[in-house]
Amino acid sequence: MSNTQDNGLPEEALLQQAASGELEALVKLDTMGFIMGPKETPETFVARIRTLKANIAKMDKSLADTGKYEVEGVEVSAKDRISRKLFDEAAELDHSLYGFSIDWVPGFFIDPFFLFGGCAFAFYPEFFAMFIIRRSFRKQSKWFIYKRQELLAHELCHIARIALDSTLYEETFAYQVSPSALRRLLGGLFLRATDSYMFLGVTFLLLFAQVMRVYWLPGLPIAPFWGLIALTFSWLALRYAWLMRTLSHARKNAARLFGENAGKILFHCTDDEVKAWSKLDTKEKADQWINKQDGPRWKVIARATGDCAPRRS
Repeated sequence: MSNTQDNGLPEEALLQQAASGELEALVKLDTMGFIMGPKETPETFVARIRTLKANIAKMDKSLADTGKYEVEGVEVSAKDRISRKLFDEAAELDHSLYGFSIDWVPGFFIDPFFLFGGCAFAFYPEFFAMFIIRRSFRKQSKWFIYKRQELLAHELCHIARIALDSTLYEETFAYQVSPSALRRLLGGLFLRATDSYMFLGVTFLLLFAQVMRVYWLPGLPIAPFWGLIALTFSWLALRYAWLMRTLSHARKNAARLFGENAGKILFHCTDDEVKAWSKLDTKEKADQWINKQDGPRWKVIARATGDCAPRRS
């Protein structure tokens, strides 16, 4: 008997089992891309999923009644809805790396602003998620610098981790689905939108200074503006190097208990938990830390990622 509805969302029977704390039901939801947050109990976790189902039902009703639905000022059309089969491409990547597969997020073909491939709208704790990608992806798997499979898999990582409230490692985990070694290595350099705006700001400041020098102030020194760019990039790079050092230690320590599943384990971690794992440099420390965690969450993580219990070898 299937645990899911036609739209990929979990049946109420599965949710009732999960709300009661049944481990296998919670594991099933985890593998569907519903990752429990550190502050969630089974009851509040399931309540979040029920909210999602209600919000998607509201969207479906609007699409059925009017053919349109609007979120955050973006209007989508029922005729442009993406087939669930398209998510199979992303599911292959996400499942192999992190052990989850999502096909329940509604998606739509729409042309976002200039040179933008697409994005996901995701809201928490009033849980809702929706995709938009360029219409070019309807018939082709690549557009400009974007690949459809990577774009979908990347955004689905963010949706799966939405309850973890991560900033420091969010983009790093999502960029690991990329076939580009450079994007996998440097994709998490900009942690927040403000980082991107800051770097673009000093870059445009340099451009403005160059224009000023050509047309109005020929004696204007340009070196300080280049120096500002260098300082900004150096700060971003040093911060990122420190974070990657912490993540590397965390992966090494997690591998002592969970072997090749260490990456899947860390994908389920908050930023603070990644930092904690970076200091758990013996099996004994890791065991003690896991045993101190409240609720069923870490039992779910261990089971869902392929190990029913930490390794003792």
